[in-house]
Amino acid sequence: MLVGMSRQPQVIVHAPDGRGLREVSLAGQGVGRAWSLRDLRRVLARAGIGPDVDLGNPGVVRWRADPGLWPDKAWARRAGGCFMAVGLLVSAAVLSRVGLWDVMGALTFGGRVMGAVFLAGALVEVAAAVAAADFWGKRRVRYCGPVVVLGVVVAAVTSLTLLVLQWEGGYRRGWLWLWAALALWCCWAGWALTRHKAWRGVPHPRRFALGVALSGVVGAASLAYSSMYSPYVAPPQVPFGATFGKPTLNAAHTSLYVPVRLTFKNDGPASIHVVGTLWSATLWPSAYTAPRTDFGTWETELGDGFDSYRHERFTGSSSVLAAGTITGPGDRLDPGDDFSKDVVVEVPAKEALDGRVEIYAITSFIRADRGKLANSYRDSAEYSWNTESDAHEHRWDPPGWLAAAGDEFFRYRARIYRSSAIMRITQPPDWAAMWWVIPKGAGATPYMSVHIARDADSQERLSDTQQEPYGMKTLQTSADQPIALLKKAASP
Repeated sequence: MLVGMSRQPQVIVHAPDGRGLREVSLAGQGVGRAWSLRDLRRVLARAGIGPDVDLGNPGVVRWRADPGLWPDKAWARRAGGCFMAVGLLVSAAVLSRVGLWDVMGALTFGGRVMGAVFLAGALVEVAAAVAAADFWGKRRVRYCGPVVVLGVVVAAVTSLTLLVLQWEGGYRRGWLWLWAALALWCCWAGWALTRHKAWRGVPHPRRFALGVALSGVVGAASLAYSSMYSPYVAPPQVPFGATFGKPTLNAAHTSLYVPVRLTFKNDGPASIHVVGTLWSATLWPSAYTAPRTDFGTWETELGDGFDSYRHERFTGSSSVLAAGTITGPGDRLDPGDDFSKDVVVEVPAKEALDGRVEIYAITSFIRADRGKLANSYRDSAEYSWNTESDAHEHRWDPPGWLAAAGDEFFRYRARIYRSSAIMRITQPPDWAAMWWVIPKGAGATPYMSVHIARDADSQERLSDTQQEPYGMKTLQTSADQPIALLKKAASP
């Protein structure tokens, strides 16, 4: 019996609401809600009523509905709340992982800002998971439902974006199953929240939704401009060329020393990673011929992209005078860096010798704001010959698409990483490879082949469109001088 109890019952247990909760009031004031008789005793204990209270005494407790009416299905309610919280926490884990990667290592400022946005989204997801426990509980916090709705919206946008990116990229492995599972979970979550009308309680819901949508559009547009549009429309400015200097005759007048300037620098706003470089000097013996080259030969040479000299006939096989690299594979050129190189080529100066000296150079690079070569690239050289033997025995042949059997080569290769964490987890891993081929034929000029492949052994080559996201660019240049002009310039 309660001390000071009046004629009217002090405890009133109201009829259950739509969720099975029964409101409990004491002396006309609500003191809580209960799911069951056991929960009712806990509510009364918090209100100061001891555990020995007789719930069946109408003088103490008045029931506004059947005392045995407790429609709550605790297992189903708790399972729904746990399933909602688990989905939100998985989405939070994805967002936090992507966000941390981009905040710490994105290749552009916009990418790092996007990483911070993802981290903020992860915090929203964690808050929504906590709110889900209350929303599937007694809903003590007023806006727990709208917070869960916001969390599900963030999860839906994230999972659908990742799913579409990976599906469109043709990558059917990796985390595709996770994005699909999250998308299915979002469908269930949307149905559950609609069933419970979780958005109720938000003041001016239409204005709130419109404000969130507009903020998202503006933020996404600004980030897309800084992280995607700007790197694509700002082309790299990399002057690349070869020029002859003033030659000098040696003391015996048997050789010409021809200086060559190989220009390679970065005048643009973005850094670049060098995949490979090559330069070579080749001697092409020739002689003057009075009859012009026939029209068929002339048009064939022009059609093949070669310079055609109608009164000049090449009289023998070419010979390589020199070859080398301009800079090392994997080197980085930041804006303002100059990796230009000066070399001196020795050219035979025999009186009967006539012809041309050709300087050829090629470089290939990727933009540092679109991709990054693994640090192991510069130390990844593999040789087709035995480097530990003085005889340099040939050990393995190049691929058929690259060179003929027996040709020597060396190769650099390593993983290439995309500019953002989202692209890394939704697209297949790619490899960059640079091949330097040294043909076995006498006088054959070394050449370089560079590409990006899906295969670590570089057997499957990507198309130009597939390589475009990395901003790969290959520049070639050449210059030639007749030997007669070089001799004249060297004469005192």
